Amino acid sequence: MKNIKRFLLLIIILGLNLTGCETKFGDPSGERDLIPATPLIENKNPSIFLEADKANTFVAFDVTLGDVEGSVDGMIEVSYDGGLQRAQLQEFTIPATGIEVALTDVATALGMSVDDMVGGAYVDIEVLAKSGDEYYRSSTGAFSPLIACNYIPEDYIGTPNAQSSGWSVNGPVSVTVDPADPTGYTLLVAGLEEIDGLVEDQGPLPLIVDPASYNITVPRTVLASVVSWHPGNTDIWYEGTGSLNTCTHEMVLDFTIGATPYGVYGKYRFYISY
Repeated sequence: MKNIKRFLLLIIILGLNLTGCETKFGDPSGERDLIPATPLIENKNPSIFLEADKANTFVAFDVTLGDVEGSVDGMIEVSYDGGLQRAQLQEFTIPATGIEVALTDVATALGMSVDDMVGGAYVDIEVLAKSGDEYYRSSTGAFSPLIACNYIPEDYIGTPNAQSSGWSVNGPVSVTVDPADPTGYTLLVAGLEEIDGLVEDQGPLPLIVDPASYNITVPRTVLASVVSWHPGNTDIWYEGTGSLNTCTHEMVLDFTIGATPYGVYGKYRFYISY
């Protein structure tokens, strides 16, 4: 009987030891957000690489610590178009202003030829901050500039497909260039409410393209005065932001959608593809 009690006691002790152990698994991309002074990439200008001038194109930006005073050692790592291969580009002290990253330097660091870096791809830039003997990543210390083709407004005139799995729409829309904007950087989208089952008697929806970054701003715009699938509501509107890939012509747009008097339905991602 004593042997049985001892055996049971041993099982209990082993069980306590096993549940008390903690196994740590590292982030395969590196540990993140483990230091209070995380780097912030700000004032990006230019924020795209130019496909037509790959030998000379660069992006520039500042790196700060936000409201945290003092300085830390920093390092820039780069990768190409979401690839897993990362390469160290340079070490520097944070905060820093006017940091320039040339596409040729990215290619050299990754062991590539700049000619192999194609328009429509992205360069992933990460700023790491040092704490002790280790460098740490943060979500605020990263951005992915596009290797951009030339923006030609006429390339966007047509009937691309608009799709949003979250908003459950999928179908053709019409895109034209706003004749009131002589720069050609305002595109007009019509038909979003038609593929949503409504009569689009308002609009069109303006997409304002930033020539320095090819980011898109969408001011709040009413597209349909009657929301037939939501009785009692009127004036359904869209507003948001997005980005334009000038090589594939694809637009990725994050729309906030709402109506009166209901309010905001939510935020939904749309893809407009040619």
